[in-house]
Amino acid sequence: MTNQFELEVDTQDRSTIEITNLINQYLKDVNIGNGLLNIFVKHTSASLVITGNEDPNLLDDIENYLQKTIIDGDPSYKHNNEGDFDTSGHIRTILTGESKTIPFIDNALAFGQYQGLFLYEHRAGKNNRKLIITIL
Repeated sequence: MTNQFELEVDTQDRSTIEITNLINQYLKDVNIGNGLLNIFVKHTSASLVITGNEDPNLLDDIENYLQKTIIDGDPSYKHNNEGDFDTSGHIRTILTGESKTIPFIDNALAFGQYQGLFLYEHRAGKNNRKLIITIL
């Protein structure tokens, strides 16, 4: 049996939004118990990351690293239809990934003590991101 649904998350500017609790609530609602969850972002400038959720400085450090490594408005970028963040957002998504497959146990993601699932927005402005959740 496969359960699938689309989840929408609003974002504001470049940021990370922890969605662990949102996904765990869905798992409780469908009450399958144990299995695998696949989550996929339907966008080319937003991604998913699993990282520590115990210290917000970690997310700031990750963002600072990416800003230094993947420079917005790099003059060598040819694609900038939507602004200086356009190509850099696509590169960030390629590197961080648009999908994750995560086991769940007793209707909760099987994460370690300090792990969390984050939607990582790579663009400026307000965006509505669509995620496809598939449970196997």
